[in-house]
Amino acid sequence: MLLYIIKSALLLAILYGSFALLLSRETFHRFNRAALLCVLVISMVLPFVQLTIRKPKFLSYEEVPMQEAIVQPDIQFEEEYEVSQHEEQLEIVNSTEQERPFTPSLEGIVEAAYFLGLFASLAIFFVQLFRLFKEIKGGVHTKDEFGNTIVIHGGNFAPYSFLHYIIINASDYEHLRQPILAHEQAHIRLGHTWDLLLLEAVKALQWFNPFVYLLGRDLKAVHEYEADNAVLNFGIDAKTYQLLLVTKAVGSRLQTVCNNLSHHSLKKRIKMMHKNNSNRWLMSKGLVLPALMALALVAWAKPKVEEIIPSNETVSSVVKENDQVQDNGPVEVAVPGMGIVTTDEVRGFYKDRMLNAFIPKDDAKDFIKKHGPAIAVSWLKGTWVVKGDNSFIEEHPDCGYPWAFHMKYYDVMLDGKQLDVNNLPNLPASALKKVEIQMRSKGEKLMVNLTTKPVQIPAGVKGNINPELTILLTGTPPKDCGTKTSIWERRGNFDGFSWKNYTICSWKWDVDDISVHLKEVAIRKDHSVRINVCKGVPQEHIERIKRIMSECGVTNYRFVKQ
Repeated sequence: MLLYIIKSALLLAILYGSFALLLSRETFHRFNRAALLCVLVISMVLPFVQLTIRKPKFLSYEEVPMQEAIVQPDIQFEEEYEVSQHEEQLEIVNSTEQERPFTPSLEGIVEAAYFLGLFASLAIFFVQLFRLFKEIKGGVHTKDEFGNTIVIHGGNFAPYSFLHYIIINASDYEHLRQPILAHEQAHIRLGHTWDLLLLEAVKALQWFNPFVYLLGRDLKAVHEYEADNAVLNFGIDAKTYQLLLVTKAVGSRLQTVCNNLSHHSLKKRIKMMHKNNSNRWLMSKGLVLPALMALALVAWAKPKVEEIIPSNETVSSVVKENDQVQDNGPVEVAVPGMGIVTTDEVRGFYKDRMLNAFIPKDDAKDFIKKHGPAIAVSWLKGTWVVKGDNSFIEEHPDCGYPWAFHMKYYDVMLDGKQLDVNNLPNLPASALKKVEIQMRSKGEKLMVNLTTKPVQIPAGVKGNINPELTILLTGTPPKDCGTKTSIWERRGNFDGFSWKNYTICSWKWDVDDISVHLKEVAIRKDHSVRINVCKGVPQEHIERIKRIMSECGVTNYRFVKQ
């Protein structure tokens, strides 16, 4: 909450400061009013908008957990709560912390002070509204020719308006009715009260921000400029009207939420009446405001990590001088319960069995030690998969990298019976017909339902393979890409030529091999592949991708040169 308020206050200060510097002295009253209202609204809304920027994450091969490279977990474990193995020590620490006296933090003090100011601002606002409605309820009521209600009171005070009410004293109503009513009717017709209500709401939220009070002063000044112009356009003599303003420059002005005839600097108002209209081209200075809004969005953008890839040091061992990665064959990895095996053996092991157990050994990786035993589930083409609100038909011919469900977070059910990770039935992957995976929520175990009985799949459920793929050939590895590859890929049809808009790929790697993605696309009959070719790409790269297309069975592809 405090972070949002700070962002909102900072944005309002920057936007208003730009307005005051560039536009406040111009005669674009309607434009200036719209600009100030936009500053109020945008400063409250824009901090809620979260722009996400794609940002690759580069890790060395040793930093990547082995099980994450082999098994695709359904959950992000770092957000889960964990129970330490030393529960007794934790209980002692917790009981000690509970006995300590409460000492408020700096953040708590600041938050309490902010809310105290917020409640005080709201209280003052509601007191003003109460007094206003009390004044409206009293007095003599009559109607003008536009249907507005005129409330006539005794005493000596400056006239003002609120919504469709005009409050005026008896003397002014008798002797100065025409110019005063023309002024207040202009406020009502232009809807200035709604602007002031919005201003009061923002002032309550940003009561500590001096710029919101300066903005409110300028907004009310613009209201008066607009109303003054309306009076003069009505045909009232300028000198007579200016004399009226001078005589009404003193008097009670207790209602800040109302439009007062005598509000704002009298000198500036009279000077504005005689000022020549500003050149309309000067409105272009207002383009600074949306530019500043865009900069704020980028400044507050949240990086989104999308890739886990090897670092330059690891990749360079298998990279040739011409940036073509050598095909060194299957990679050897360690799998608990299986010893040292190749990735090809792992794939074959998984796709033949529906259920496999992962039980940590003493020499297991930290990832496995942290999350404990898991059941890996494999399924084949045609399996109905329901994950939260997402429902699809598996289109891959086999599940090369299955889902791992750790017993710490999930209960895995097979046809209504809970599975034991130490005693799994030996079933082929083809036996599985439906997989239901509940979305993760903190602090509770979720359910995974596996069904081997035949199911009726709804007609609206579609496949899970995107039939479109875009490939980018850069010719040489970009200097700032962090990895030595000249080929990139992106799901869907895309026409960009910047590697930053793609995800990492390679000519011949075990996991990120481009042929893996092309074979997946080729499964769909309606597939299409676009190859974006940057300037300077050698012809041998184009011929090489053509050969890979042929090997993978891709027939619908096209080259687009930069």
